[in-house]
Amino acid sequence: MIENMEVYLVRHGKSADHEGDKRQSPDSPLGLEGIKQANALAQRMGKEKIDVVLSSKWDRARKTAQIVSKKIGKELETFEGIHEKEQNPSLYGANMNSDIQKKYIEEVEKFGSDLDWKFEGKGESIRDVIKRAASFKDHLISHHNNQNILVVTHGLFIRCFVILALLGEDYDDKVFSQIFRSISVANTSITLLEYVPDRKHWELRYLNDHLHIR
Repeated sequence: MIENMEVYLVRHGKSADHEGDKRQSPDSPLGLEGIKQANALAQRMGKEKIDVVLSSKWDRARKTAQIVSKKIGKELETFEGIHEKEQNPSLYGANMNSDIQKKYIEEVEKFGSDLDWKFEGKGESIRDVIKRAASFKDHLISHHNNQNILVVTHGLFIRCFVILALLGEDYDDKVFSQIFRSISVANTSITLLEYVPDRKHWELRYLNDHLHIR
């Protein structure tokens, strides 16, 4: 009998750009607060049985994962396709009080429930992230059954993965969007999903647990 697979989805620590009230980019490094959060996460994950550590290639996630993997004595593997949503490049590094950020927030309110919407037609849509999440889900099932996997990734990717696992790929756009807007994922929070191979079924054990940094 194949045992269940446990997947710990962890958002990276707070980035230096986030600490500086700027929008993050793929190259945003882990900030000083983020390093403290990652160390607290490492202490927490040291109490869990982890077989494999996977990380997004984006710097803030990879650095967070390095701190944790060193603490728990597991080799880190970076994985393509589990990064955050690629935004319109004009947003990267923008101050949170800038005109382009204000315009982005206004348009999110108008069009954000459309899973195919892209700000000014550039970057990725949420649907693009869902497709990446679906591919990663299939990879985990194919290659990591009977293991406990720690995945250090990004907030929006985690939200998409969780909803996709629970609703399946035949989801309704409106329902997906409603749940998406209702989920919050804090820096270095832990979300645990368990996959039951015999039933081909995902179960959500807990969501956005960040007591280790309070």
